[in-house]
Amino acid sequence: MICSRDILVPDEPGKAIARRATELVGTPFRLHGRNYESGLDCVGVLAEALACTGCTFELPGSYTLRGLELGKVSAFFDRPCFCALAKQNPAVGDLLLFRPAERQLHFAVVVTHGIIHAHAGLRRVVLTPYPVPWPVIGHWRYIGD
Repeated sequence: MICSRDILVPDEPGKAIARRATELVGTPFRLHGRNYESGLDCVGVLAEALACTGCTFELPGSYTLRGLELGKVSAFFDRPCFCALAKQNPAVGDLLLFRPAERQLHFAVVVTHGIIHAHAGLRRVVLTPYPVPWPVIGHWRYIGD
């Protein structure tokens, strides 16, 4: 479990990612959504937040609420602009992958007081304070080119 006191000081790309993610709070939820005007899912939030860094890689798009495959996720982050982190405190702007339920993966962006993510039940992008009840199964930092 991650507590807000464990969040590290952000670097410049991390600040930009977190700032953009924060701007998305209140955006409607839409499965496979990639446009903040019409709605976003958790992958869409990630794409929008990363776009401010110039990262325009296409994120996985063919999945169901309980069908995002860990292999596809890992392949996306297997790029030189990302650093995989294990058992390390997150910094503002880091990207976390949770397993909130069996066969369900969920992305979030770390901000100062919690995470920004698309909440299907609340039907919008939200800020959820720490601690969050889900196990972290992936942690990446955007480090640039």
